[in-house]
Amino acid sequence: MTSEFRQTSIALRSDHERGRRALFALGVVVGLLILTGLWLALARVPVYAVSAHARLQARDEVHPVDTLISGRVLDVNLPLGGRVQKGDVLLTLDAADATLRLADARATERGLSAQIGALEAEITAREEALATTQSLGRARVSEGHAALSETKAEATLARRESNRTDRMLQAGIVAESEADRATSAAQQAEAAVSARDHRLTVLASEARRDLADRRAQTESLRRSLAALVAERDGAAVRVRRLEVECDRHTVRAPIDGVLGQVRIPQVGAVVAAGQTVAVVTPETEVELVADFAPADAIGRVQPGQRARMRVAAFPWTQYGMLGATVSAVSSEVMDGQIRVKLVLDDQPGSAIPRRHGLIGAVEIELDEVSPATLIARAAGQLIE
Repeated sequence: MTSEFRQTSIALRSDHERGRRALFALGVVVGLLILTGLWLALARVPVYAVSAHARLQARDEVHPVDTLISGRVLDVNLPLGGRVQKGDVLLTLDAADATLRLADARATERGLSAQIGALEAEITAREEALATTQSLGRARVSEGHAALSETKAEATLARRESNRTDRMLQAGIVAESEADRATSAAQQAEAAVSARDHRLTVLASEARRDLADRRAQTESLRRSLAALVAERDGAAVRVRRLEVECDRHTVRAPIDGVLGQVRIPQVGAVVAAGQTVAVVTPETEVELVADFAPADAIGRVQPGQRARMRVAAFPWTQYGMLGATVSAVSSEVMDGQIRVKLVLDDQPGSAIPRRHGLIGAVEIELDEVSPATLIARAAGQLIE
């Protein structure tokens, strides 16, 4: 009896211990479920919009360096990553033909300028001679008028003397021969007046003809001068055009900055017009630009929201991430993406260099929701 009672007692105690352990396990499970439910309902989890791609870029525009004309490379100065200043020579092409044509055009321009100078001097001399001839012609005509007046006065006196002699002849005071001499003298005086008048007409005509000839010669020289000036101006235009052409054989840095994406052609190689040989990046502050899917960004991403960038070349577990703040959001979809601009935080201790061209992914914190909400959203997306 005693042995059976002992066994029954031991079995009851074992059942009681198992019940207690089961009850304790059930309590633990219920507690965990309650805690999990509370966490799902009350905890707050940040929700991020992740960009399709993102990159750091200079605020100022990046300038490509293109060849303006085709030609053979003579010299190359394109150090990758090197700093350049605006106007620095980066590439030189063979310009021998253009240089020869430029020298010929300049020689033509100098020759025409010399001819123009000589012709202008000749025109000035002819204008002075024309003024002198005009003055001399006027003096000769004035002298002819004076001589004519004098001859007319002599003819009037001779005519009066002849008339008086005729009256005296009729009165028998003088001989007939004396009257004939007086008449002859009067006739000679009249003839002298006619001769003087004719000479005066000839002088005036000669003066006008001489002036007309000299003016015609001067006008002819002026026409020649105008033709030379036009030719000289054409040569000057050709010179400037060839200077521009020669200058195009030298590729210069468009801005101050750093050379990137360099495609160094070999000396002696032929490059085509418009070929990009490098890109100059200005050494200005960089900004962060990221592209998001419209569904993630439209109406959800706003200026002022916090963000962070994981740089592809620098693992975030080792180097951390770059902090940023949304500064602007595009209102239009471009290439199926929404462009977002961000301003980087000041992080003096960051090991990640802030250089143009670094790529990665941007995460923008949109909201804080409960884990239950996240599970519901995931389930809804899965069902859709």
